[in-house]
Amino acid sequence: MKALSVKAGLVLFVIAGYIASPFLTAWSIREAVHNGDSAYLTRQIDWPSVRASLAPDIGRIALNLPDPETARGVKPGLWQRLKTYWGQGAVNKAIESYLTPEGLPQLFQARKAYRDYIAGQPDDAKLALTERIKRAWARVKRAEFTSLTTFEIDLVDKHDPNRMYLGKLAVDGFGWKLKELRVKILQTAGNAIVKFADTGGRLGGNTFWERAKAAAR
Repeated sequence: MKALSVKAGLVLFVIAGYIASPFLTAWSIREAVHNGDSAYLTRQIDWPSVRASLAPDIGRIALNLPDPETARGVKPGLWQRLKTYWGQGAVNKAIESYLTPEGLPQLFQARKAYRDYIAGQPDDAKLALTERIKRAWARVKRAEFTSLTTFEIDLVDKHDPNRMYLGKLAVDGFGWKLKELRVKILQTAGNAIVKFADTGGRLGGNTFWERAKAAAR
């Protein structure tokens, strides 16, 4: 009986570790960006895949183009087609140059400097670790395993509640790696939930993730 209990405890420990592992990887990537740990970012991010998934969203935002998910059936005008053709190439070059293990932390530091010295916003890095985790947790709108080897997480921007980052991690070797990253501009309230692979999205509702977060408060 004791041996059976030990085995059951080990199984539960392994399951708990498996469930927690993508959250830990996502947090560690965040910390690596903040701390400029380019070696960790090199290992844990599939950079070609992330750049390819992010480029269309960055291009649309930078060029002020309509979201294809909310403008279905609307034929783009000549000016929009020209902007897409010429502008997306420039956006892609910028992404290739700056979305790298070394460039991403530099972009973060530049944005942080703007917030600190120009916008006058407080520096969260000075907060206790538990408080930083709590604040990051509050911005998670969806987190779920879509298969045994894939995990998706939707996180609202800390400074813009109408902007959401949609990340997809997958098992690669002996750990998790960020494979895709997208940006969604929300047209609804900040508590909207947008499913990564669902172009229709899900808005509001009493989802399992919302209930789990409410129970943890």
